[in-house]
Order: sequence, then structure tokens, then C-alpha cells
Amino acid sequence: MMTRALFVSCVLLLSACSAEISVQTEPFDQVVPVTSVLQPVYAEVALDLPEETVNTQDLDIIVEQVAATLTLVNPSPTLTLRTSARLSFTGTATPEEPEVYTAVNLPAYYDTAAEILPVRDYLPNSRTAVRIDTPALKEVIGKRRVWFIVSNTVVRSGIGTPQLPVNIRLEDIVFQALLTKPFPGLGGALEVGGL
Repeated sequence: MMTRALFVSCVLLLSACSAEISVQTEPFDQVVPVTSVLQPVYAEVALDLPEETVNTQDLDIIVEQVAATLTLVNPSPTLTLRTSARLSFTGTATPEEPEVYTAVNLPAYYDTAAEILPVRDYLPNSRTAVRIDTPALKEVIGKRRVWFIVSNTVVRSGIGTPQLPVNIRLEDIVFQALLTKPFPGLGGALEVGGL
């Protein structure tokens, strides 16, 4: 009887004709290597993605959902920082060498880069948990390298002598993906077998 119950549950799982796969990267940190005062300056940072996300290209996988979680840290004791971020699949920065832009020399692909972190102010000495689940993140799966264009602008100073630069930190960045692997034709085979 127990064998029969296990067999029936396996058949029911297979009859769905797909399997869900959950992928999560190891946490990593990124420092945004630019600080501007009042007028935004942008740092383009390249990120090479882990093999778990790249090796799904040839597996006929459907990307159901991709999200990222991180902690955004403003380490300054006196400065309020205004930060935003865009995701681009085109860029010139390398993981070792970021590119820095101002509003007058933004690259042509800036306007097509997807906004993933809307403009927001971060108070001095703050740690803010952030979850990003914009649909643009789905396109990250299968890419070897992506670029983030991040602004980090001082908008307000408290009491004390501010020390520049203040590199905003993105800590414990983790990408989570929910993928589905379809098994076409499997349902038909089970149906023919009378299950």
C-alpha cells in the first residue's frame, strides 16, 4: 500500500509536466566609487554573474521570477545621500574599472537601461534593507555580465565637518530566481498509460 501511495504521488508530480528550480547566489558586496554634491554623478559598475545564472541558457528553462535583496549602507555620520540605480545589458566598465559619468556625458544606453532602484534619500549612518523585483531582472538569467549605473549624490549635510568622498555600499547582494523546466510530451505519455 505504501509503495502504491509513493508511486501515485510521483505520477502526480510528473503529470504537471514541469519542475520548479530555485537558484540563489552567494551574498556579495559592491561599493559605489563616486560621490557628488547636489548635481548627480553616475558610476557604471560591471558585475560578472555566477555560473548558476549563466549555465541556464541551453536548458530550455522558463524564468518565472528574479529578485534581488541587499542592504544599502550610508556610512556617513553627517551626510544624506540620494541614490538611484539602473540595470543595463550594455556597458564599458569592467569589474576592476568602473566608468564615471555626469549628466552631460551619459552614455547613449542610459535611457534604455531599466530603473531598478528609484531615486531615494538615505539618512546618515543608515542601513536600509532593499528588495528589487522589477521584471527587468528576468533578463539577467543567462547573461555573463551586466552593468549597474548608480548615482550617489550628497543632498543634505548635518552638523559637523563632512568628509568626502562617501562611498555608498551595497552589502549582502543576493539574486534569487525561480525557474521552470518543462517536460513536453510527458503528460501525453502518462495519459496513454492510463494514469
